[in-house]
Amino acid sequence: MSRASVIIWVVNGVLAVACSQAAASCRVSNETGYSFIVSSGNASNQRVRAHATAAIEAGKIQGKSEEGKTISGSCRDGGELIIQEKNGVPLLLPKSKKQIKR
Repeated sequence: MSRASVIIWVVNGVLAVACSQAAASCRVSNETGYSFIVSSGNASNQRVRAHATAAIEAGKIQGKSEEGKTISGSCRDGGELIIQEKNGVPLLLPKSKKQIKR
């Protein structure tokens, strides 16, 4: 085999592995003043900062802030969620179609 053939096979192998490990994700917009450490799907320690949007792995979601506030819920691949605070309690809600900007 020529050197070029070997390089092509290696590159194809790397691309195949990278594509098979692509994780499903959903977007979370945090409208509160709290930053959350979130576990979802098979990934832990994902950060959703205050007043920011983050992509996290799809699946069951559990999160906790440094202040002790908690959130939980679930998200499907491609879903969009929003964290809002009502009466001092952060809520993880589906983002309404009116709020989605594309």
